[in-house]
Amino acid sequence: MAENTSREMTVLFADVAGSVELYSALGDVQAHERIVPYLKSMSACIERHQGRVVETIGDEIMCAFTDPDCALSAACEIQESLQRDRKWGLDVRVGLHSGVTSVADGHPFGDTVNVAARVVALAKAGQIMLTDQVYRSLSAAGKLRTRFFRDVFIKGKRTPFAIHQALWDLDDHTLMVECNVAKPVERRHTVNRLSLRYREEKTMLAEGSELLLGRGEQCELRINSETASRIHAILKCDGGRLILTDRSTNGTFIKTMSGKRSSDNLELFLHHDEWTTSCSGVLSLGQPVSSQNPDLVHFSFF
Repeated sequence: MAENTSREMTVLFADVAGSVELYSALGDVQAHERIVPYLKSMSACIERHQGRVVETIGDEIMCAFTDPDCALSAACEIQESLQRDRKWGLDVRVGLHSGVTSVADGHPFGDTVNVAARVVALAKAGQIMLTDQVYRSLSAAGKLRTRFFRDVFIKGKRTPFAIHQALWDLDDHTLMVECNVAKPVERRHTVNRLSLRYREEKTMLAEGSELLLGRGEQCELRINSETASRIHAILKCDGGRLILTDRSTNGTFIKTMSGKRSSDNLELFLHHDEWTTSCSGVLSLGQPVSSQNPDLVHFSFF
């Protein structure tokens, strides 16, 4: 008879993205040979972070952790290692959920596992998604590695789940520059909507929304610059203000437009810090603002 127990744990699913297309293109044997190195690499990473691989189902692994910070670190290392070794040519998506979990003969099952499986389905290639239950269990340092994504209804649940995204790509390899500009302190004003313009692309940021700014594919506004980090900054329109949070290697340079307010006519540098404003201006990712730079991001308010 199976021994049934319950314990608090974090369940992680990691799924190789694009495997269906790979099997169709290469056939079963060659596709399987291509995917096996991913599964071995991910399994080794899970064990290094004190996790346990419960089972492998095709192109997906299911893992269990007693420490949610270890689970998040393992998920981030999985993505970082795959990013370093692009010769394999595929990506992975990861989902995590924490809760009291039923276990039979060492095998987790039940609601926590089901929700974690739903969460990994929300992630795109190269992304890590986690529920609020995981987020609230993380240390302060762990929480800094995430951002709120959105509320999501999960099949079979009456109330939505708050989903967070892990920002694993913070220490990426970008062209380094030096700067000694002081960090800014800015007063808050009221704004309604934020308009962003990068080259020919225009984006509107509405009240209560946010976007990722950077070089990576996961960013809603992608900047084609070697000095930009793959996840460079988070822009949020909250309470009628722009909130810019820098998470980059080289920092964000800011120049506000001419005017009579104290927030006008400023040249600022932000690095792993937050800035709030209502003025218009330009952002330069990883290098000082220059009219010769084609990768400036112009922002203005309405």
